[in-house]
Amino acid sequence: MQCVSRTEVLVRRLAYITGLIGPLTALPQAISIWTSHQAAGVSLCSATGFAAVAGVWLAYGVVLRQGPIVLSSLLWIILDLAIVSGVLRYGSI
Repeated sequence: MQCVSRTEVLVRRLAYITGLIGPLTALPQAISIWTSHQAAGVSLCSATGFAAVAGVWLAYGVVLRQGPIVLSSLLWIILDLAIVSGVLRYGSI
């Protein structure tokens, strides 16, 4: 049986909390786009790039079986794709 230190438990919990809270910072942007039906000033290139980078992190987290990275990456991808789809639908491209 593996002995886990208190520090490791604390760091793992903080990683999950951060992995959840971090992506939620994009939630107001996604909500704003979809409720106002406006995406002026939102960069399609940036949102697409963020989603792509999160995809790489997701693969890394899955391969290494790192739950906090998988959680965070999945949430980033979902929110970034919500922003991308909103920009494509309501933006002035």
